[in-house]
Amino acid sequence: MQDFLPFSGLGFFIISFAFVLFLHLFKNILNKFITYKTLIFIVVVTYIYFCIPESYELFLLLLYVYIVYYIFVKNEYKETIFPMIVIAFPMILHKIDIANPMFKIIGISYITFRTIQAIVDSQNYGKLSFFEFTSFLLFPTTLLAGPIDRSYRFQEDLQKGYENLTFSNILKGWEILVVGVLFKFIFAELVYMFWLSKIDENSTALVDMINSAYSYTVYLFFDFAGYSAMAVGLSIMIGIFIPMNFNHPYLAPNPQDFWRRFHITLGSWLNDYFFKPLYKYLHNFSFLKGRKLLIQNLAITSTFLLMGMWNGLTWYFIFSGFLFGVYSSIHNSYVLYVKKGGFDYFSIFPQGLSINIKRFLMINGAVFALYFFSGRVPL
Repeated sequence: MQDFLPFSGLGFFIISFAFVLFLHLFKNILNKFITYKTLIFIVVVTYIYFCIPESYELFLLLLYVYIVYYIFVKNEYKETIFPMIVIAFPMILHKIDIANPMFKIIGISYITFRTIQAIVDSQNYGKLSFFEFTSFLLFPTTLLAGPIDRSYRFQEDLQKGYENLTFSNILKGWEILVVGVLFKFIFAELVYMFWLSKIDENSTALVDMINSAYSYTVYLFFDFAGYSAMAVGLSIMIGIFIPMNFNHPYLAPNPQDFWRRFHITLGSWLNDYFFKPLYKYLHNFSFLKGRKLLIQNLAITSTFLLMGMWNGLTWYFIFSGFLFGVYSSIHNSYVLYVKKGGFDYFSIFPQGLSINIKRFLMINGAVFALYFFSGRVPL
């Protein structure tokens, strides 16, 4: 069964390529008898039932979140905090590790975030049918580790039907898929075997800790970016244009740009559905009136704390998120300082050198934060 989990073994690739071949060979015939949306729904449900361990738990979660989704959308509920809490309840139980086994469901974090997004955006983009909702939440390529798609964008691809099944999209998807395979199964494995696994993570020697931090950062990029690229590439071949999740993040000169390049879809989700509402909400407090920078930095730090907790309620995830929040708040304060006429200390260097100094600071800051994220810090 493990061999058929998304991108976990040869079995998954065999059934995926067989489905892609079936779609493209028989699309003209299928188009006369079954809608693309219905076909994707049937394939998704069949895959979950036969290939995902304890699939009944996933279907129970689907039923729960759909009922909540339908109630809030049907009644045009405009507040976001309450539905977020209701939807996130199973995930919270999962994170604090006290729940019954029914809450130990693979992909629960991504399912939760997608459902919240679908509720919030239903006001502007309309609701999803049960078929669309199911396919969106349980789409196999993005089930375990994203990227986090948007419901209205996914719905558009379903409505386009078979027209996205073109030879050019096969080639486009194949190119991205191959890069993902190289990243995850070649580069990440080589980094792990010949670098990361050779380091004693319990060593308190400074050299070992630095080596561990950098090796994990390199490994994480190839592993996660590789998975994301495979998900995007295979989805395009099926006719679903999942958004890209990585764009040279270690070339970013500042925290804001870093999160526009690293796990892009999570950063975008947090910005739209947590940071912006929180920033607006904090303006309601009288003691924060007129303190725009403080409000921004409180919202920024809270957003990154949520990011840390989303990965797990352990100190190293939370502290890693806190560090990224501190980085972003410092950068935000510095940008405002320069805008108000403060001296830009990076301007004393030539432009090319200046941006590379910024990149050096950013990548080392990211390495430090991700070292804690790894849980390998010997504390």
